Amino acid sequence: MSQAAMVKALELVMLGEGFLPISVSLAMLEQSTAPRLPTSAAANNRPEVGAKFSDREAQILRFLTQGASNKVIARDLGLAEATVKVHVKAILRKAKAANRTQAAMWASRLLGPETTSQEVEIAN
Repeated sequence: MSQAAMVKALELVMLGEGFLPISVSLAMLEQSTAPRLPTSAAANNRPEVGAKFSDREAQILRFLTQGASNKVIARDLGLAEATVKVHVKAILRKAKAANRTQAAMWASRLLGPETTSQEVEIAN
């Protein structure tokens, strides 16, 4: 950078303005338009590829997308609430979701209205 350009940059900074050299601006622009590979942290938050849900887990996942509680799911499927809770935990683990709301949002985004366990496996 020339001495005159450096003086002008310092004057801008002293006036409270920002200064970014063109080389840095161009590098940032190139980086923002370049295709990005998923970071390891982002990849870890995605459902496992090939995660397989059982038929029962797929049924329960469908109920979760409708906002049903464990009690309602248990009553409708003729199961104990504790059994539903175990299935929900397995779904959360396989979908890598922190809670049932995240699992439901993930499922509703990726799955159609009537989904079988095979379709759940394909969606992953």
